[in-house]
Amino acid sequence: MTDVPEDGTAVVLRDQQGRSYRSAVARSQPGVLFLQPPRDLPSGALVAGTRLLVTWPDDTSLLVLPVMLSGATSGEAGLLAVQIEGTAWREERRRYARARFDANLAISYDGVDGQPAETPAELIDLSEAALRGVVPAEHQALCRPRTPVQVRIDLAGDSFTIGGYILQGKPTARLDLGLEVVVLFHRPVARVEDLRRHLGQLAAAEPGSERSGSTS
Repeated sequence: MTDVPEDGTAVVLRDQQGRSYRSAVARSQPGVLFLQPPRDLPSGALVAGTRLLVTWPDDTSLLVLPVMLSGATSGEAGLLAVQIEGTAWREERRRYARARFDANLAISYDGVDGQPAETPAELIDLSEAALRGVVPAEHQALCRPRTPVQVRIDLAGDSFTIGGYILQGKPTARLDLGLEVVVLFHRPVARVEDLRRHLGQLAAAEPGSERSGSTS
C-alpha cells in the first residue's frame, strides 16, 4: 500500500464537520503534501492547524491519510501545504456500504472532569490501523482531536484492547443524534496478526466478495 498519494493524484479532503472538497496533489516532500486549492472552498474555511483527512481510491478501497494544514498557503501558486500526521489506512468500501460487523465495541477515556468514562459504540468500519464508530450524543468529549482512548473490541469470540487517540469526531444526521468518531491506533498494535486474520475472514464473508475488483 502507498502511504501517500503520488504527484498528480486526485484526492478528496474531509474536514471535521463532514464537508468534502476535491483537490489534487501538486507535489510532495518528506512529511508534507502540496495540494491544489479546492475550487469549492469557502473563503476562510481552512486555517493553519485545521485537521483534515486526505482520501484517494485504489482498486477496491479508499486510502485515508490524516494531515494538518501547516499554513494558509505554501506561497507557491497558492498551494495548500499540509503536514502528514500519521500513517494512511484503508477503508474497505464494500464493507462500509453493505455489511454490519458482528462485534461489540466499547471506548474508554478521561471525561471533562478527569474522571474515567466509558461508552458502548456502534462499529462502522475497522482496519488494523483505525476504526470508525458511532457513540451516544452525550459523549461530546470524544469529538476533541487527540483525546487518548482505549478501545475494546469483541470480535468473533475474540477480544482486543487497543490504545489510540481521536482523530476526529462529528455529529451525525441520525435520529439518536449520535457522534461519529475516528480512532487511530497506537503502533505497534498488540496482536495485530490476530486482528488481520479476523479482518480477512470478515472480508471473505462479505456479499459479493468473490467479485474481485468491485468498488460499489
